[in-house]
Amino acid sequence: MSSADFAKAVKKDPIVFLPMGAMEAHGPHLPLGTDTFQPEYIVKAVSDNVDGMVAPTINYGQHSSTRNFPGTIDISFDTLRALVMDILDAFQRNGIKKVVIVSGHLGSVHRAAIKLACERAARQGLKVMFLSDYELAYLKKPDVCEGLPDGHGGIIETSRIIDIRPDLVKEKRTAGEFVDTHFMVRADAECCLPQGFGGDARRANKEKGRFVNQFVIDALTDLVRQNFEG
Repeated sequence: MSSADFAKAVKKDPIVFLPMGAMEAHGPHLPLGTDTFQPEYIVKAVSDNVDGMVAPTINYGQHSSTRNFPGTIDISFDTLRALVMDILDAFQRNGIKKVVIVSGHLGSVHRAAIKLACERAARQGLKVMFLSDYELAYLKKPDVCEGLPDGHGGIIETSRIIDIRPDLVKEKRTAGEFVDTHFMVRADAECCLPQGFGGDARRANKEKGRFVNQFVIDALTDLVRQNFEG
């Protein structure tokens, strides 16, 4: 888009989608960009459904349990909050009134930083929605996980990437364990996921990924239409 193209598009009062990715270890079988590929795929489809616009992706986030694994490149809580805050300020300055932020990373501290920036923007008059696509994807756990525990880099996430970028998923996959810290705050946060992922990635497949991805697209499209249209 040129500057003139952008100005013309904004006059139509579009919903602007901001995908937020991450560069984070997801076990030995998934790419570091896993949390980027998913929200980009989702927001492109949802934006097409509602005739919206997609902003460039923020490719870094805040990480705790995977921070010490090779390839995880994180930014601080304060940096993330300030970055999102500045981008939302710039959106408003450019006449954008409706924003949907979709984060591929589900970390609690990461989400808190983004939420604070969104709350500030909302107080300034921006109509903003913020969620992780995994908050919708995990609604389908009972359908695809066969009662097994699942999480970071597990059945659902591996299946989704097989659907989106099968060329980046290793065929040799194992199961990652979860470790309960019993509410203790640990300096070695990676102890929660010793293998860098949790869940039985061997049970992942394209059909499960397509099922979950389509559900997320449909559910988010409905949410956006309910809250921004009409």
